[in-house]
Amino acid sequence: MSTNKFDITEDQRDCLQELMNIAYGSATAAISEILDSFATLNIPNIKIIKAEEIKVYLAEQIKVSHPQIVATQLINGKLSGENVFVLDEQSAINMTKVFNEEDEVNDDDVSDVILEITNILSSAATSKLAQLLSTEVSFTSPSIQVIDNIDDFENDFLDDYDQVIIISTQLKFNDFDIQGEMLILTKDESIAWMKNALDVVLEEY
Repeated sequence: MSTNKFDITEDQRDCLQELMNIAYGSATAAISEILDSFATLNIPNIKIIKAEEIKVYLAEQIKVSHPQIVATQLINGKLSGENVFVLDEQSAINMTKVFNEEDEVNDDDVSDVILEITNILSSAATSKLAQLLSTEVSFTSPSIQVIDNIDDFENDFLDDYDQVIIISTQLKFNDFDIQGEMLILTKDESIAWMKNALDVVLEEY
């Protein structure tokens, strides 16, 4: 029996994974249309960890060995948290070249495109998840940072929270050598709300 109020049951996890398949599928379709390229998406991984362990988790998942672009965007509403989009520097450059239809791009171009892509991914994926859970969300403007080591990852968002539910997947565009990690971080009170919302979905189906 669970001893942690933030733990989710196997049925809730399966339900959330299926909803995230739909939500991330919407995001992939939106980006694929813009880049005019087929994308592959891994089965979403769902994990609940202590907020203080987030850097350890990211280090294991992303395996930073060269500069990474990290774009973050806060989610407001009953489903509150943060979207995180991480991709290596070369993938970011490749994505910018495709997005801008130019062979040469500079750092400002890369930042602008990754922020725009983050907006699109957030809108498509998180808004779809919210819709499936019968709620609405809004977003702050995204921000971006370049890190050489996972210890460089700065996130004040997590300081006041105990538990984080991480929903992650890997996005790949083989035609353009582009791959990145997409994560939704959902915290404390939203985890409790999400468990109830998932139970409602399970009852309906």
